Amino acid sequence: MVFKYLALMVLLEIGLCLAFTVPDVHTKKRRETVEDNGDFLLVCQQEPIELGIVLDSSKSILLQDFQTGIKFLQDFLQQFEIGSGPKDVRVSVITYGKGIYAEDAFNLTTYTTKDEVIDAIGNVPHRAGLFTDTGKAIKFMHEVQFAPDIVRPEAQKISIVITDGNSQLWKETKAEAASARNDGIVLFAIGVGKDIRGDELTNIAGDASRVTQVDNYDKLGTIKESLAQKTCIKKEKPTTTPVPYNPPCGEVSPADVYFVFDPATLGLDSTTWATSFISRTLSSQDMDKGFQYGVISGTCPGDAGFDLNDFTNVEDIKTRLQAYDRSKLTDLAQRLLTDGYTEDRGARAGSKKVAVLFAGGDMKKDDDLKTQVDKLKTAGVEVYLADPAGRELTLEGAVTLFGKSSVQAAEDLVGRLCPNLVATS
Repeated sequence: MVFKYLALMVLLEIGLCLAFTVPDVHTKKRRETVEDNGDFLLVCQQEPIELGIVLDSSKSILLQDFQTGIKFLQDFLQQFEIGSGPKDVRVSVITYGKGIYAEDAFNLTTYTTKDEVIDAIGNVPHRAGLFTDTGKAIKFMHEVQFAPDIVRPEAQKISIVITDGNSQLWKETKAEAASARNDGIVLFAIGVGKDIRGDELTNIAGDASRVTQVDNYDKLGTIKESLAQKTCIKKEKPTTTPVPYNPPCGEVSPADVYFVFDPATLGLDSTTWATSFISRTLSSQDMDKGFQYGVISGTCPGDAGFDLNDFTNVEDIKTRLQAYDRSKLTDLAQRLLTDGYTEDRGARAGSKKVAVLFAGGDMKKDDDLKTQVDKLKTAGVEVYLADPAGRELTLEGAVTLFGKSSVQAAEDLVGRLCPNLVATS
């Protein structure tokens, strides 16, 4: 009869594994084992479990076999997180034969440590009852040991019924098992020996998939493996499909971008606006990948003054003074065209050419600037116009960037250079 208590070990392991078939995504798993079975992975994860053992203690079981089974049970439970914690396994035991032996039982809350549970199992006596009151034992487990004020709502409720014979009151057994299952308790039935009927076990478990019969020691290993496959989660093997790669904007469409402005014409406030615009553009998402940036500003020494002996008549001086009233943006655009997009300045073959001109003063009368913009476009340069004063100026051949603030105007530029990119804040 040793084999019938080895069967107890098998069922306990499978009962614990069953709880993992209803994983809770909000509960951290305590322990996980993964077995590669070729076409699928077999995964068992320990979660909070209320485990009720309903153990036959009738006369047909020899004392030596009963004690051997108890020892195996103690060894098996050592591997689990048994305790009083919110995610631990809690264990109860009720034995039966002629009626139930409540004086030998212990409940889910009786013991708070694994060592206490192990010791208590070792002290369970063999009563050698002359009857098989399986139904009464299931009822006690359900209504007393698994009472609503005792079980944890988040824990799986598992009960394992071990018997070597048919209950005389089989209708009572069937009814009590159905009541327990209707209350959310998953029942396993294990029959030991050839005398027990299949109907008896099915009436307890409610489903043939949770029934196991063992008739000799050699078959225990096979039953353990097959039951594990029935009660643990089968998961498909993960595929090796690569995550889609979304290349940054600059990798798809690299660009060499020049910012062109004249601080003398813009004034301090507008120059600050322009530098803020540039900083905003550079800090936008992925704009640092695939892009190169340059700045053309000022025309010194052309903006410098003149010495006492540079001019000999008033008319020449007046002509020189007129240069201070003229916007230098035209000269800067010409310098960009002739000297900006060259290899020695870092321009890259195959990269888009972009120029951002910062407007200052009255540009409507600046025909020379229009000419330079046309030349830039003819050379393949995309020309954008930003106005720190927020006047929404337009210049034929250039795309006006809208936005009164430097942030808004910069986001407009980023959106135009990278239509599928959202600027970062």
